[in-house]
Amino acid sequence: MGAGDIGKVPGCRFRSGFDPEVLTERGEKIAYVRGYFDAEGGAEKSEKYNYVHLYQKDRVELVKVRQILADLGVTCGQLHNPSKRVDPDYWRFAILVAGRPLFARLIGSWHPRKEGILRMMI
Repeated sequence: MGAGDIGKVPGCRFRSGFDPEVLTERGEKIAYVRGYFDAEGGAEKSEKYNYVHLYQKDRVELVKVRQILADLGVTCGQLHNPSKRVDPDYWRFAILVAGRPLFARLIGSWHPRKEGILRMMI
């Protein structure tokens, strides 16, 4: 098994081939969710919008990400499909208002625009 195969589980049902349940250390989980948010998340804070969402077509993997956040104490909304008619395989959940300051401090972002938005939520 090479370095790129760490966490890859034979027969894994996740599209990425990586099962986040193999992460055991708190720091690993935080880094994983940060990378996930940078790739599969969005944030907006303006007069009209104020949200943090994570979205993905792989519902099972998104359930795992939501569970990691819950275990870290970040309050999340329900996982849902915003429009089954438009895309029945598109899933998302929001970080609730009460959970945004902790998400911003704990998870953060390496993306400069997202990090700036998160800092405004602390």
